[in-house]
Amino acid sequence: FTENSDNLGSTEVIVSVAVLLTATEEVSGNLSLTNDFLNVVDNIINVDVETLQESQESSNTSAMILEAIESVAEDIPVGNTSEPVVITRSIFAVSVQQVDLDQFTEIGQTFSANLRSNLQC
Repeated sequence: FTENSDNLGSTEVIVSVAVLLTATEEVSGNLSLTNDFLNVVDNIINVDVETLQESQESSNTSAMILEAIESVAEDIPVGNTSEPVVITRSIFAVSVQQVDLDQFTEIGQTFSANLRSNLQC
């Protein structure tokens, strides 16, 4: 349904994002399903900017997409604790690495992430 994102209007984007949110529990913890899920997300956010802006203005879809990605990314299986799992798509990437939180607090380190986007909504 989302493979040809050129044909998606704002209503289809809103519906697709709502379906993504309902699928997060089924997808979480399964790397194969996570990859498929992230492909769908990539297809959705590849729509033209006007369509994405319309869906954002009427239904806050950007926040919903981020919520869905975060929910699924939390449970990506990490096999090797010293190497991150990196999943890249045409518009975004997800990187997950297991860390020992006790070591962060013991040595006073903090973790920060910066997100940048050329998309203007």
